[in-house]
Amino acid sequence: MAKQHKKTKIAIVGYKLAGGGLERVFSSVSKMLQESDCEVHVIVLENEIEYSYSGILINLGNYSRFQKYFRLKSYLKIKQFDYVLDFRHRINPWMELLFIHYLYLGFRFIYTIHSSKLAVYLTSNDWIARQILNNSYQIVTVSKDLNEIVDEKYKLKKGVVIPNSISINSLDKNCDSANLPFQYCIAVGRLVELKQFDKLIDTYYKSVLSSKGIHLVILGDGSGKEVLQKQIEQLQMNNFIHLLGFKSDVFCYIKNAKYLVLTSKYEGFPMVVLEALSAGTPVIAFDCETGPRELIRNEYNGLLVENQNFVALQESLNRIENDNELYDRCKENTIESIAQFSSEKVAIKWLDLLNNKIK
Repeated sequence: MAKQHKKTKIAIVGYKLAGGGLERVFSSVSKMLQESDCEVHVIVLENEIEYSYSGILINLGNYSRFQKYFRLKSYLKIKQFDYVLDFRHRINPWMELLFIHYLYLGFRFIYTIHSSKLAVYLTSNDWIARQILNNSYQIVTVSKDLNEIVDEKYKLKKGVVIPNSISINSLDKNCDSANLPFQYCIAVGRLVELKQFDKLIDTYYKSVLSSKGIHLVILGDGSGKEVLQKQIEQLQMNNFIHLLGFKSDVFCYIKNAKYLVLTSKYEGFPMVVLEALSAGTPVIAFDCETGPRELIRNEYNGLLVENQNFVALQESLNRIENDNELYDRCKENTIESIAQFSSEKVAIKWLDLLNNKIK
């Protein structure tokens, strides 16, 4: 009788499967590893599940803080996972000591870092950050520039770059349900200060876009929605700027857009840019400290704008509207430009790490 293949047993831990780019990556990694013949357990600590996933779901969000962490420890101990992949924000230093010295004790745990604001993933306490880095089995960063920043600050030598990925199967998705009765550019993200949608609205207002019949659509929910709506009303732009809230079929709205605009203060490896390019939608983005430049080739599949220069952003919006040849070239090159980030290719990087082929 042939010996049965033993699957690699993986727990993927995150706070939720809803909200932003981190959570979409959490979702996509669960699918990649499940499709790669791993046994995947998806563990969420808050009862927010909007994105699809693969594997066994363990929802601890309905328990009290004390109960959920006790149950997490118990579940990890009972199942004896080969690896624990951690997709949480890590802000509270003392909570992180609990994770690395109690909850994850005895496991090979891998921490992921998704933006250049390291305090969000390593806390603002350098001593705790070094505890995290020294005790983890491996650190995965989502971009080369981000890995260099972590290495330079903490002298980390075990960091591995595994970028976000996109499923090629999504390219053929029927998006008729997300048709809007006008041409538009799009921005996607939580309605929070980080995304700077207030400044994007002002920049759009000063640009030529509305005069050319190009609307601005913003997808996402958040605490800043009311303020942004008042800003739109004061500018008398209700007919051209649309806050459409959270959409489960965000990919389709991106696919039907003329181009995507990214105005974040900082990024890691922006999932929304990858989604846009995979949908055949060019991107105009700030050249943040990390992220966009690893996806966007200026004037090839989009435009990279001097970081945080909103005057230059306005000029780029005007330019892509006035230069049809530039726009057509960028659109033509979108999909082939991100071939290396297909889920099939990125899955190999994860498997190499889990199979000890990366040290």
